[in-house]
Amino acid sequence: MDDFVIPSRVLEALPPRVSGEIGYAVRDFSRVEELRLHADRRATLTVDGKNVFIAVSLTRAEMDSTLFSLCGGSLYAYNDTICKGYLSIGDGIRVGVCGRAVTEGDRVRGVYEVTTIAVRIPHRHDGCGGRICRLLDELSYSAGVLIYSPPGVGKTTLLRAVARRLASGKSARRVAVVDTRGELGCFLDGASLCVDVLSGYPKSAGIEIAARTLGAEVIICDEIGRDEVEAVRGAHNCGVPLIASAHADSAARLIRRAGLDRLHESAGFGAYVGISRRGGEEDYEYAVDFWEDVENARAACAF
Repeated sequence: MDDFVIPSRVLEALPPRVSGEIGYAVRDFSRVEELRLHADRRATLTVDGKNVFIAVSLTRAEMDSTLFSLCGGSLYAYNDTICKGYLSIGDGIRVGVCGRAVTEGDRVRGVYEVTTIAVRIPHRHDGCGGRICRLLDELSYSAGVLIYSPPGVGKTTLLRAVARRLASGKSARRVAVVDTRGELGCFLDGASLCVDVLSGYPKSAGIEIAARTLGAEVIICDEIGRDEVEAVRGAHNCGVPLIASAHADSAARLIRRAGLDRLHESAGFGAYVGISRRGGEEDYEYAVDFWEDVENARAACAF
């Protein structure tokens, strides 16, 4: 079984009959983006953005056993992130988890009777990201770039590639990567990269540290929202551009989101970039809207 298709640590956590069936199912694919396991329902693979059913399902007992194995035998050690819907198992692999929640007020305190385990498998695409780096040059590094798309298109993969490009070569920049969930910093361990990875830091704290104490020239962060507004504005006021991502299907909807509307008003992002897949190639299709164009359209009520 090619470890590049399904990581060995994932296969080893599965019941033997299941790992064998999955190994058979992926034989025709060179790259799998996600493996989704379900209790008493067929599993699926995500390949090139499409969902492919495979002839295997797990019992509820097998789901519990698989999660226990993915946690290295210690569910307690991962309880905080499992309550947030995920766990990170290293090498940039993020595992989504859902089941029956134990709550206290509005807070999830525990999860049991696991019904879904979704394994996101990271990939390295060094051929993409050039357009984002050129945008920063066009903006003279005076403002950041916010990348958006619906889930599953490849924002995290693109951010990794941008980090590698900016942090390498004769014109390398000091890049700080805020990797809250242990997946963005994957593939950024090269000895010749001028990069600092803040692994496990809350996004707001990581952004502030990167801007104020690490002397970053560029900060890269995944999936920002209302909780990161003040930190992003603070970095912008320090003269440090942020390259970040957010879920949206258009720039118009993006700047209407709570928190992001305030970031737009502060002009912290000089460009908004929508991405979509380009079939059969490593790079993406880019839809670029500069801040001035978005603001003019908003002022004219088009947005």
